[in-house]
This record gives sequence, structure tokens and C-alpha cells, in this order.
Amino acid sequence: MEKKLGPKLDRDILKQLGTEQLVGVIIDQGKSIENLINRVVELEKEIEKLKVSGDLETIT
Repeated sequence: MEKKLGPKLDRDILKQLGTEQLVGVIIDQGKSIENLINRVVELEKEIEKLKVSGDLETIT
């Protein structure tokens, strides 16, 4: 499940942007980080479920 990433923002590109554009970039990055954190939490929960399920299978 590969997701397309936005354009790579390097220092030279960022230097050319205005304040409004930089604020937009920061807000977008914050949203992306929040989404990634939520996904990590979901995956960690799924891993724990699988661990418990695997432990139960070895007991029975």
C-alpha cells in the first residue's frame, strides 16, 4: 500500500516561498504528521491483538 508523497521540499524551494505559502506548508506537514501518528497507533494496536491471538493459539 504505497502512498504518493508530495513534492520534496528542499531548502532552496522553501526560501523562495512567501509567508502565507510557508504557513500552508507547515499546516499540511502537521496534518500529515498527525495522520501518521494515528496510523502508527492503529498498527500498534493490531500488533498487540495479533500477539495475544498468537499466544492463545500456542496455549490451546
